[in-house]
Formats: sequence, C-alpha cells, structure tokens
Amino acid sequence: MRALILLFLISLAAPVLAAEPTALAKAMVAVRADRWAEARQLARPAGQVALDIVEWRRLRAGEGSLDDYRAFLARNPDWPGLDKVRTSGEGAIGAGDDPAAVVAFFGGRAPVTGEGALRLVEAEAALGRTGEAQAAAVAAWQSLPLSEAAQSALLARFGRTLAGQHVARLDTLLWEGHDISAGRMLSLVPEGWQKLAAARIALRNQDPGVDARIAAVPTSLRNDPGLAYERFMWRTRKGRGEDAIALLDERSTSAQSLGRPALWAGWRRYYAHQVLREGNPKLAYRLASRHHLSAGASYAELEWLSGFIALRFLDKPETALTHFRAFEAAVRTPISLGRAGYWEGRALEAMRHPQEARAAYAMGAQFQTSFYGLLAAERGGIAMDPSLAGRDYYPDWRAQPFARSSVVSAAFLLHEAGEQNLVEMFLTHLAESADPAGQRALAGLALELNDHHVALRIAKTAAETGNVMVEAYFPVTEIARTRHPVPTELVLSIVRRESEFDPSVASGAGALGLMQLMPTTAKAMADELSVRYSSSALTADPSYNARLGAAYLAHLVEEFGPNPVLVAAAYNAGPSRAHRWVSEQGDPRAAGVDVIDWIELIPFTETRNYVMRVTEALPIYRARLAGRTGAVTLSKELKAN
Repeated sequence: MRALILLFLISLAAPVLAAEPTALAKAMVAVRADRWAEARQLARPAGQVALDIVEWRRLRAGEGSLDDYRAFLARNPDWPGLDKVRTSGEGAIGAGDDPAAVVAFFGGRAPVTGEGALRLVEAEAALGRTGEAQAAAVAAWQSLPLSEAAQSALLARFGRTLAGQHVARLDTLLWEGHDISAGRMLSLVPEGWQKLAAARIALRNQDPGVDARIAAVPTSLRNDPGLAYERFMWRTRKGRGEDAIALLDERSTSAQSLGRPALWAGWRRYYAHQVLREGNPKLAYRLASRHHLSAGASYAELEWLSGFIALRFLDKPETALTHFRAFEAAVRTPISLGRAGYWEGRALEAMRHPQEARAAYAMGAQFQTSFYGLLAAERGGIAMDPSLAGRDYYPDWRAQPFARSSVVSAAFLLHEAGEQNLVEMFLTHLAESADPAGQRALAGLALELNDHHVALRIAKTAAETGNVMVEAYFPVTEIARTRHPVPTELVLSIVRRESEFDPSVASGAGALGLMQLMPTTAKAMADELSVRYSSSALTADPSYNARLGAAYLAHLVEEFGPNPVLVAAAYNAGPSRAHRWVSEQGDPRAAGVDVIDWIELIPFTETRNYVMRVTEALPIYRARLAGRTGAVTLSKELKAN
C-alpha cells in the first residue's frame, strides 16, 4: 500500500512528492494537543497538503486570523467541512480588519453567527454601502441570536429600521430555543409579549409556577402556537402523554395553529405509533395525517405512516394509495422507493386492481437492495436481480478528474498517518459531488486501500441516487472465511449495520468494534469460549471481535430460534425488550401474526430500521456468498421458527 501511495504522489510531480508518511502522523499528535506551531513544524517535510491538513484542523478549532481563513479557503475551496471553517472564521474577524477583506470573506454568503453579522454590517457601512449594511442588519435581526454588545450596536445604527420587527425576532428566538437572546428582547416588546415569552421559557425549563405564568398571558395571546407547543412539550417531558396527545390533536387543524409544523412532526410520529399500538387507529390516523407539511423527510414519513394506518387498520385502501403516492413523490433513495412500490401494490391489491398492483410491485422490485424492494419482488413473482451476486466494475480512479485534487492527496496522507476517520470524511465528501463513474472510482479506491468501511460509506452515498455498487455496498470481508456458530450472512449483516465494517469504532454507550460489543457481553463470551478477554483487542482485532459477537448471536438464536426479526431486535434493543414486544404484539413467528405489521409496530424507530436493514442484507449476502441468486423468499425467512 505504501508503494501505491508513493507512486501516486510521484505522479503528481508536486511539492508533496517528498512526502514522509510518518511526518503527518507525528503532526497529528500535536494537533490533538492544540500545539499548532509544533504541528506545522512536524508536518512540513510532508509538503503543502500536509501543512494544509494541520491548518484545516486549526481553523476549524477557531484559531487563526481573518487572513488565515481567507488564504486557506482560496487554496482549498473543495475541501470537506468548510461550513465549520467559515463559521469559525466569523469569530476571527476583528474590529480593525480591512472592511473590503471582511466583505470578501463572506462573498455574498449570509453570516451564521451574530458576531459575524455585526462585522459584516460594520464593514459594509465603512465602505459606504448603507443599503447593504441595512439589509445585513435586518437579516441578522430576523434570525440570529446576538450578544448584548452586538444587539446594542445594531440598534444604535439601525434602530428605526428594526423597530417594527422586535416581536417577530422575539418569537423566532423563542421557537429556536435561544432563551438568553430572547431575554434581551423583553424590554423592546409590549407587556403582553413579555408575559408570553416568560411563560414559554418557564415551560421549556420546567420551572415551578408555570400555571401562574400561563394565566398571566393576555387573553389575546393565549392561543399563540408557540405557547401551545411549549405546553405540549411540557406535558411530554412530564410523562403526561395522554394530555400531550389531546393538545396535539386539538392544534392540528392548520399550519397556522401549529406555528411551525415541522417542530411537532417527530412527536407526531411517536404518538401516532403509540396510539396505534394501543388499539386506536382512528386517532392514530388523525395524528399522522394532519401534519400540515408539504415537503421534507418528516412529510414523507408521515404520509407513509398515514397510508399504512389507512390500509392495515382502517380498511381504506383508496385513502392509503393517495398517501403512498405522495410518499413516493417525496423520496428518491432505493430504501424509500422500494417501500413505495411495495405498499402501493398492497393498496392496489386491496382495491382489486391486480394489473396495477403488479406494476407497482415491479417498480418497487427495481430496488432489491432494500427491505421492501425485496418484498415487492417476492410479491410480484420477480426473481432476485442476478447482479446482486455478481462483480462490480470500478473505473480506474487515477484517470478521474479528482485524482489530482488536493482532497485525494490529503486522503492518502491521512491514510498513511492512520487517520481513518478523516480519510472517510475526505473521500465521502468527494463522492457527494462526483458523477456515477466518479463515485464508482472512489469506491474502487477505498477497496484498493482495503478500507471496506469507507467503501461502504461511499456506496451508501451513491445509492441515494440509485448508483448501486454491490461489492462496496455489501462487503464480504475476511469474516466470511471463518467458521461461525451462526450463518455467515447473519454475522455480515449485523456487522454491516452495527459498525459499517469499521473495526475501531466506539459508541457513546461504550459498545466497541466491528460488532459493537459491550465489554460485559464480550467478556462473558470470551469466558465461555475459554479465550483471553482483551478490551483493546475488541477494536484492534476484527477477527477477535467477530468471534465473540458471533458467539453472542448464537445465544440469541438459541433463545429466539432462527427468526432474524427477533434475533436482530434482541441484538439491537436487548432480549428482554424483544420478549416484551412478543408479549404485547404477538409472536411474529405465529401463523396469525403479520410479520411486516409486527416490524412496523416496534416501538423504537431505531430498532424498526435496524431490523429492516439487517434482514434485507441476509438474502443478498447469501447470494453473494453462493455466487448465484434465485427466487426471493424474504417473507418466509421473516417468519422462520
């Protein structure tokens, strides 16, 4: 691998030619200790790109002058994470900086911090561009939290212009949770709004005496949607779900009544699922469907959920089909398009339109890397796509336009320095803007680097626009060459979901390595297998991690049988929760229980998604391991007992 990298660097005939791979590794140690001068000195032998990696980290950390930020952005306009660089750069602007340089730094981009906005206003004014200064002040006043000094400065310069916008600014700050900045606005708004703001803040902070605060709000403002939202959230946080649901139902008459429909959407989905599980599908449908959104991820999810409830619990397939088609129009990923085709087919079947149902299933079956795409293929009698067991073509990345980009050079240097998280960041950033051939070339590059994790991340980015690279999307690694106590495809599917084949990852909850094992579980499996337990090996030795993880999977298979739905649910949420859901929702293995409905009624969004992602991978991995495809039988596999 080192030879590959050096050959590539030599081909660039650039200053990076003399790179010393260990130089950047040493520099990154200093970077993590914020020893910037030392880091630059250590990186210098590795060339300009290595120096820019250090500078990139320094500027993202908020160090440096305005000139430093401008120079870096001019040299590296295509690097990842530049939004953070620019945001940090706003804080670097000093009162004495050249006004023209300040305006050039923003380059027509709106400031994202209050301090940055103030500096832009001052710079525009210093250049005699009063109209531009006023426009920047108004934009900041409408949307940004401000320090006391920045607020005073804007009012001193444009107080008359801003006077009519104080209430709107206060309302925005309250909706967005900027309580300190909102507090600074109280003296500028009418008394009624002062009391309304006090009530909203008290509810959000769960202060004592909220009833008195609400009672003090003038009658004319009692119906304020922001106040209703904070009351709803207060009830939710206090565990008063029934009261929260009643208020949500009451307010869901219009977008105006909700104020900001998108902020209610997450809890709307949660409560719709809850009341559906509790046996009240009419209320569940009302909650899900009256969202008053018109686009976005929450709109799509709520349209799908509304259709699911209408079809499966209210026997209204025509209504369901309308929702499913709205969902299809709002999505673009294979996972979602497969879901759309499957459920449109189910609705059309219920309407006794078999020909249209077959067409819907055929549409969904185009996306067989997804859970519902496979189910659509099965329902429509469509064989598994043979390409899922085949080989991919990866164009030579050396011939791609990006090959001479400093982003690629940085990725190579970071790979040699052992900075795999940053390698991922740089290469996936390139994939986001690359064309399909470029995405394939980048995945091929990651595979050439033997980095299945980065290849998978690139493949997932590509798959969002329908560019599926099966070898990178469903990696078959050295895990497949080991005999396991459970099917190899199950181990691979769990790894793909848990760590995305990143052997060194550690979760915030303490789960470690390839199969995201908790140390207590790993130790118990090591003891059972009579092997030495090593916490460091969980992230340093993928085979060790996989061996212990497969042993734990064997326990779950013994407990739940070969049913992948229950095994995956137990691996993600714990065996006790899986048993509880069987008790509450019925046994998905039983003849009278619809396993698809059962999965969709899992209380945890994460676990619902987890079960689908694991089970969709099983037939694909089985085909890849066997080198051939056949009939799709996923629904039967989901019922395995």
